This record gives sequence, structure tokens and C-alpha cells, in this order.
Amino acid sequence: MTQNATLAASFPHLALSGSSVMLGMSFVAIRIIMDQHSVPATLGFLRYGLAVLMLLPLLFYVRRPIPPLKISLAFCCLGIMQFGFFHLFVNTALEEIPASRGAVIFSLIPIMTMLIAAMVGRDRLTPVNLFAAILSIIGVSLAIGEKAFQDQPGSHSWTGEILFFMAVCCGATYNAFSSSLLKVHSIVHSTIIGMTAGSTFILLFSFSEGFPAVTQTFSAEDWLWILYLAGPAAALSLFLFNWGLQQLSPSKAAIYVPLAPVAASMFGAVLLGEELSRLFLIGLTLAIAGPILTNWKAKQKIK
Repeated sequence: MTQNATLAASFPHLALSGSSVMLGMSFVAIRIIMDQHSVPATLGFLRYGLAVLMLLPLLFYVRRPIPPLKISLAFCCLGIMQFGFFHLFVNTALEEIPASRGAVIFSLIPIMTMLIAAMVGRDRLTPVNLFAAILSIIGVSLAIGEKAFQDQPGSHSWTGEILFFMAVCCGATYNAFSSSLLKVHSIVHSTIIGMTAGSTFILLFSFSEGFPAVTQTFSAEDWLWILYLAGPAAALSLFLFNWGLQQLSPSKAAIYVPLAPVAASMFGAVLLGEELSRLFLIGLTLAIAGPILTNWKAKQKIK
């Protein structure tokens, strides 16, 4: 295969890597805002609602028709799961457990994606992919360090862990089922439909937090972080991730997800002054090794 074709084949992997890094940065942004305002649903609605507005101009450049009603409803259900329940579960869980422990649970997404995709016949569960996913989990665990498993004072409930695992199941289900749909239908349409359904669903919960009046308490810095969450960390990140899902199998795409919590640790150290474990570089290496290993055979075939 020519050098140009080889370069083109690497684009989905670069897109998924970039998407995961931007997602990791979003964890830090959410933490900064949530420290000042306990409004997870409002934050979710603003994030994805604004992201939809940013993506709408792309509709003028889409040549594919709008997906039929049945497919649109499927994207709505997947969107409610990914942009609605996932966000609520994660933010509620982070009130119960440390973010670092949640990050380790978050790294289970590749394995859960592989299992769900294999059970519904959307992908094959190969030993290489399974080993790569386990390698990434070990990498994230080392990168986060021992603090991930320290108990918070006065916290003896498993509620946080259970909620975060439920979020993982939502993300894995989205990966497993949306991949085949994205190969047939427009990424722009599917992303906008999914985000609109998810943000509309989460809007119902935001009213209990005092939306829209609560937004008046946001500072200029808060709004800048919200714009980041809506733009690079939602509109761009999810568009790139969906494009990667369209080009690759669910397993090969999901293996990049553990890069997000590792990136979150790096950004947390730079922006929040959080301390990194001495094992961080080793963990980072293993987390990166997962995507390389699971896609190694495909690269060999290209050569």
C-alpha cells in the first residue's frame, strides 16, 4: 500500500487519540466548575446543548439524507444513554468517590465494549484485544497511583462505584451499537440527533437545580470552561470519536478511551497542582501500549 494510503489509515487512530485527550481535559474542567457549583445536570445540558448549536452549521455541508425515523429513534436512545444517563451517573458518583478511583473504573470501557459487542454480534472478542484492554487498565491504575484506592473520610458506601460502573456500561453500549449505524449514516446527523436527545433529557433534571437562574452565579472563568466543554470537549471530541467508530471496529476504537483519565491526571497536575504518582510514566506507557497492540495486526497487513 502507498505511503499516502498508510497515512490515511492512521487518521482514525489520531482522531481517537485526540478525542480521548480532549475528554481527559474535560474531567479537569468539570472538577473546577463542580467545586464551585453542584449542578451536574445543568452543566450537562449547557455542555451538550451548546455543542449541538456549534454543530448545526455542518448540516449545510452534509450530502447524505437524514436517517429514517427508526434509525433516528435509535440514535435518540443511544444519545440519552451517552449524553444523559452517562453524565448524571458520573457526576453523581464523583460526589461519593475520588475522581482518581472513578478514572480506574472508567478504564473498564474497552473491555465492556468488547464484551457487549461480542454478545450482540457486532465484533469479535480476540485474545489480543482482550490483553490490550487489560494492559490499558493496568496502565491507568499505575498512572493514577495508590490514591485511587484510598477511602474518603466517612464514606463506606459502594454507591459511587456502582454509579460509575453504570456509566461505563452506558458508554460501552453506545460504542457497541453506534459503530455499525455510523458506517451507514451521516456522522453529523447522528451526533446532532444523539446530543439533542441527551441534552433534552438532562434538561428535565436541571430544573431541580434552579436552571436557568443558577447560571447567573457562574463567573466569567466558569463560562470559559463551559465553552471548552461544549466546543473541543464535546462537539469536536465526539465528532472525532464517532468518525473513529465509523472507520474502526468498536473494540479498536474503545481501546483509546483509557487515555482520557491518564490525560486528566496530566492536566490536573498542570492546572490544579495535583501530585502525580511516581509510577505515572510507567502507567502512561502501558495505557498507550493498549491501542498500539490492538491495532498492530492491522498495521502489519497495511505494510
